[in-house]
Amino acid sequence: MSKPTKKRKGGVAPVHSDTLKILVAREYLEGKLSHSELARKHNLNSEATSRYFLKWYEQWESELDLEVPTDAPELDLSNKSERELRDDLFEANLKITALEMMIKKAEELFGTEIGKKSGAKSSKK
Repeated sequence: MSKPTKKRKGGVAPVHSDTLKILVAREYLEGKLSHSELARKHNLNSEATSRYFLKWYEQWESELDLEVPTDAPELDLSNKSERELRDDLFEANLKITALEMMIKKAEELFGTEIGKKSGAKSSKK
């Protein structure tokens, strides 16, 4: 049995995943690729789609009020190339952002705080 897809207001299922939107927007914000280059890289219809992803991301990020790291620290290049390490770091940050988004949505849905508070004490058993 397949999972039902979420539908937008118009009743049409979203064409692109939120993960792809976040990925494209963050790649643009890194400043290495233009909207048209991102559209070609990710097989998007046009650079307008990439621009939409950026606008969507900025709105999404401001609604969730998350701190999303954008700078990569200086790296030790002993085994991997700098590009590979930056890509790995970017992917890890993307996963963290997605998990924070999921926690925030779950907290809204269930009306309770899920994230562990700093300084919380472990329970004694």
